[in-house]
Amino acid sequence: MPWLMYCQDTLILFIESDEVYIGRPSLYDDFSGSNLDQSRWYGYYPWGGLSLDAKTYTDPSLCNQSNGLLRLSVDTVSVWRVFPNWMIDAKKIESNPSLMRNGHLEINRLTSAIWSKRQFRFGYFEAKCFLPKGKGYWPAFWLYGGNPNEEIDIMEAKGERKASYHVDIHCPNRCDRIKQFGLIDKPFGHWVSTQENISESWVTFSGLWTPEGIWFYFNDRLVAQHKASFSTSMNLIANFSLAMDNGPFSPGPNRKTEFPAEYLIDYIRAWEIPALIDGPLKYKEIKEARFIKVIPTAAKEVTFESSPQGNSKCRLFIEKAVQESEKDREFLPVLELDLTARIQHIDYTFWSPGSYYLRVLNGQRITQIPFIKLD
Repeated sequence: MPWLMYCQDTLILFIESDEVYIGRPSLYDDFSGSNLDQSRWYGYYPWGGLSLDAKTYTDPSLCNQSNGLLRLSVDTVSVWRVFPNWMIDAKKIESNPSLMRNGHLEINRLTSAIWSKRQFRFGYFEAKCFLPKGKGYWPAFWLYGGNPNEEIDIMEAKGERKASYHVDIHCPNRCDRIKQFGLIDKPFGHWVSTQENISESWVTFSGLWTPEGIWFYFNDRLVAQHKASFSTSMNLIANFSLAMDNGPFSPGPNRKTEFPAEYLIDYIRAWEIPALIDGPLKYKEIKEARFIKVIPTAAKEVTFESSPQGNSKCRLFIEKAVQESEKDREFLPVLELDLTARIQHIDYTFWSPGSYYLRVLNGQRITQIPFIKLD
């Protein structure tokens, strides 16, 4: 019976300065099964998700999963509903009594969200998404710390923008400001050009958060970075909202926008990388980083996912221990991974019993990681 050791769901980060960092999974959800994992997620916003101004409610019934996918939906309605008092802004109702009728509030739009029960402070976060096409759709994947209001927007997309999406950070100490040409002080948030259609196709959005800054990735390719320091632990969120004309991320839907609509997520992954906290990287070192993700995908199969750019000095081998003594362990080479390949599947069905290791080389640095033990 094979068993995966230290290497299960591992993230290996190669740095140009010959460093190797190991990430351990802190959250991994491939949304198998028919119900959202209640131990990991709220299927709604814990604060309620009711907006009186937009007449919008984030409805838990629009967050579902089936066939290995998370399905976040939006819809339009014309209903008056009753909500618990803790969700309602009493001062707003007092100043505008017409918003409520016989204890009911008017709702015209329904949205959806998941919110992690766990909070994170630093790490690597990614989601594989299928973005819907349609004017006014506003799907997102982000981190949020509530007090103070710090936020990392790994992805905010618009259904009418086929080849770009928005990245941003928010913080109360103006850490979101950048300078252009050393002169102009402006917000960091901007639209990233993907140079390919991201609507109605499977794409991956990722973010690396360290004490030194934030790095944003599209399909494992670095597309933006910002040197900013956040002190707040944050929740991980995916949501499907609707923009409004003349509001944030305007325009809103038009007559051609179809309802209901779905934003699909194949998986959400997060890794903690302890060494990045203990000894933070220099900001410039991340630019040439290469990520290798080691993901068990079947009973006797492991997939290696390699980023398409980054450090060219790194190599990765699988070796078998032929001498089990901790002091005098010897290894027999089995194979070398091709790190120029985006995806590699390793089937170990017919491997002989014993302990297997990954030998990670980055320049002069050698790191060994226990991989598989076969009985």
